[in-house]
Amino acid sequence: MTSFTWGDTIQVKPNAPTCMRPSAVAEIVGIREVETAEQAVQFDAPLGTKIYLIEFGDGNAKEVVETWIEPMRH
Repeated sequence: MTSFTWGDTIQVKPNAPTCMRPSAVAEIVGIREVETAEQAVQFDAPLGTKIYLIEFGDGNAKEVVETWIEPMRH
């Protein structure tokens, strides 16, 4: 899996749930990990999975797990 860092420009995968804005381009503005059982359920991801706070061009932001993002396609 690709590792991203703060400031990277990414693209939400086209098959992501609608609420994640599939195919949208965003910037990584925060990084954390799934640390509790409650977070694992919330994000449907195992402990230790990276969660990225991504910000879209319109200023809206969303937390998504690494499964749903990829390097921006050119």
